[in-house]
Amino acid sequence: MYKSIVLGVVLGSGLISSVSAQDYPMKNIDLVVPFAPGGSVDVTSRLIAEAANQYLGDVKVVVSNRAGGGGIVGQNFVANANPDGYTVLAMTSSVVTNPQLKGAPYSIEDFIPVAAYNLDPEVIAVPASSPFDTIEDFVAAAEEDPLNMAVAGIGTSHHMSGLALTSSVGIEFNYMPAQGFGEQLQAVVGGHADGAFWPMGEAMVHAQAGTVRILAVASDARDANFPDVPTFEESGLGIPVWATFRGWAVPRGTSEESVTFLSELLKQVYEDEKYQQKMTDAGFDATYRDATSFQSLITSYTDQVVPIIEDNGLAR
Repeated sequence: MYKSIVLGVVLGSGLISSVSAQDYPMKNIDLVVPFAPGGSVDVTSRLIAEAANQYLGDVKVVVSNRAGGGGIVGQNFVANANPDGYTVLAMTSSVVTNPQLKGAPYSIEDFIPVAAYNLDPEVIAVPASSPFDTIEDFVAAAEEDPLNMAVAGIGTSHHMSGLALTSSVGIEFNYMPAQGFGEQLQAVVGGHADGAFWPMGEAMVHAQAGTVRILAVASDARDANFPDVPTFEESGLGIPVWATFRGWAVPRGTSEESVTFLSELLKQVYEDEKYQQKMTDAGFDATYRDATSFQSLITSYTDQVVPIIEDNGLAR
């Protein structure tokens, strides 16, 4: 028998679409967040679980935090879990880099992408008082002398976005790693750093408040909230997209039926207006890319970042 859940949206006249999976799910789904509570992945995962649980009937998506090793503990737990569809990873770009940077015992091939729910493009942000009014000003200054840039840490995707710029256009930076975003923000707003490489999700509220200025965004289109801010590619930086991705993945060997069910569940969540508003209120852009598109995104990111790790001697 097939256990059905309605995965529909109300579009004017009524409910559309339904998805079935054979005897699945019959119990709660463990959504593993490989980071501590309160961070971006945890917050978005809990918003997703809240929305998804409206459509699952007697079973639920239950968020569990398995932090440690910059994500390695939780990621390794899922990589080695029973591929029965009941253990899902809240997956980020660190799954690509942790094996190289930190010697994690798994590889990206140990996971099957389900769907992406958020893309957080990199931005170049400077203090509101910065002499750099445009990305052209920023690049010209960096060509003269390396600029001091705040980053979340050495080996993070933000640090490597700077290394990518060095590879693509030859500009150099001095990196100022910090323990958390608050420390980075203090360095930038206080004028101790020339700027920062940040995800849009964290930079947005401060740019809207007028404490920092965003000069460019590493997305394939301009952000609707900052229509005057050019993309990296428009700015001649040679990087079409550089984004932290967030999505779901399951252990290799999970059935196609379970993957399809979970992907459609995330699609239903994405189409939920209340969920979208909560994501916006939390500073995140809700999106949806199915398993195939998510795989393409992962492949593109891997192709960009792996050579950078190797060329800069960051691999373990």
